[in-house]
Amino acid sequence: MKIRIIGAMLVATSLVTLTLAGVSGASSPTGPTGDTGATGATGDSGPTGVTLGATPPKNVTFAYDFPGPDFELTPLVVAQDRGYFAANGLKVKVKFPPNTSTTTDLLTTGGANIGFVTTTDMGVAVNAGVPVESIANYSMKNNWALFAKPGAHLTAGTITKDLKGKTIFSYGDTWTESMIPFVLKHAGLSRSQVKVVTNPSGNDLTDLLKGVVNVSTSTTNYEIPGFVGSGTKGSEVQVLGTAVGCPNIPVWVYAVTKSYASANAATIKKFMKAVSQGTKWAAANPTKAAAMFTAAYPNSGYSPAYNQMGWKLTVPFLTNASGKYFTQTSGQWTTLATALKSIKLISKVPAPGSFYTNAFLPAS
Repeated sequence: MKIRIIGAMLVATSLVTLTLAGVSGASSPTGPTGDTGATGATGDSGPTGVTLGATPPKNVTFAYDFPGPDFELTPLVVAQDRGYFAANGLKVKVKFPPNTSTTTDLLTTGGANIGFVTTTDMGVAVNAGVPVESIANYSMKNNWALFAKPGAHLTAGTITKDLKGKTIFSYGDTWTESMIPFVLKHAGLSRSQVKVVTNPSGNDLTDLLKGVVNVSTSTTNYEIPGFVGSGTKGSEVQVLGTAVGCPNIPVWVYAVTKSYASANAATIKKFMKAVSQGTKWAAANPTKAAAMFTAAYPNSGYSPAYNQMGWKLTVPFLTNASGKYFTQTSGQWTTLATALKSIKLISKVPAPGSFYTNAFLPAS
């Protein structure tokens, strides 16, 4: 689902586990953008000069959903650079999985404590009896979409004609493989009437622009910056998945195993408090926040302009209709499970409480 920029995957093997402090080069709350402390748009007075004293920090390993870093890690980088993790007595490391399907495995085998996964991964895992639960939404809405080259015909009203006989790119990840059936069902098409090109190590935008596929699939916050950065003339054609049958549910969540949650409730609450501070500051200061990410991961393979545009496009999806971050609802998980069962990806619709808890969210 995420665009792979040439070079981004080349550093993945050297990014197995990284301590955020070591990556960003910040041993104090002063970040690479030159700000001095956490006084900002969020109104907090900031942890400048925090001293942990004799109490050693609690180690937390965070497993990302992708083999290399990208701008959706911005809240964690900000939480490090502005001292939020330190203020909560945490030392956080980021672990990058070998592929997009192993983050849950890292959690269940003890290779990581807290993970970043898609809601569809959670749905499949819970249906299979894997003891994981979501502790917070990352995004609140579904911004997955279909894309075509400038000048191509692709609209919600003509989706059947526009897709029939065409090639559609998929990374083979659970999210994309879950969304495509909804689109085809809405269009009245069978899988045999289109050609889905699955390429886990490919690049949907590159293949689209070269004409290898007719339609690419990604979320808007990843696809649009990639297209702009390609220098291609014209405007890329876009149809949101929610306009052609896909459920409007959050895409990403923070997750843990139930055993880790039971034994480490205080640590998870501190982690979410720090991430909440980092997220809110990054949303209020998107340009500075994106620069922090770029400084933290200079060899990610993504340009500063890509990181900045991608993060700015992510910000609107971080809050719900009431302006709240992170809060999950039974409705979103029931919608997800019902949708996944309708396309036979899961066998039953578990009770929504099987998927999530809001017990670890900060009070405000």
